[in-house]
Amino acid sequence: MKTIIDECGVNNKLYFKKFLDFLYKKFNISQKKEINILFCDADKIKELNKQYRKKNTATDVLSFYGYNDTILGDIAICCEVAKKEAQKAKMNERDFLLFLIAHGFLHLLGYSHDNIKDYEAMIDLQKQILQEWNQL
Repeated sequence: MKTIIDECGVNNKLYFKKFLDFLYKKFNISQKKEINILFCDADKIKELNKQYRKKNTATDVLSFYGYNDTILGDIAICCEVAKKEAQKAKMNERDFLLFLIAHGFLHLLGYSHDNIKDYEAMIDLQKQILQEWNQL
């Protein structure tokens, strides 16, 4: 099951679910594994970031691993931060949201970016994912 909770009026649930289907297929993840995506405002993500990472600031994306074999995990994305970052990156907002979904998804698969080399590798993989998606 793929659930998308849209608290900020993104209004593209079907599009994002199709992108998740693409990610599941690309990484050979069972369709039975549950994932939840929350599109939220800066206050909500700041609250989550403070609660789970002890950081009292808004961020673009947070990932939370599933707690059993049937749940891949949860991804929270801040629409306000994403919009600002999309402008800085000169990307349209929808593509940048896909970029963040891919980032959160990779974290759920165990990818991390504890150093610059890992960070760059993860960003490159996100870019590759979007290129493949855009070729469909």
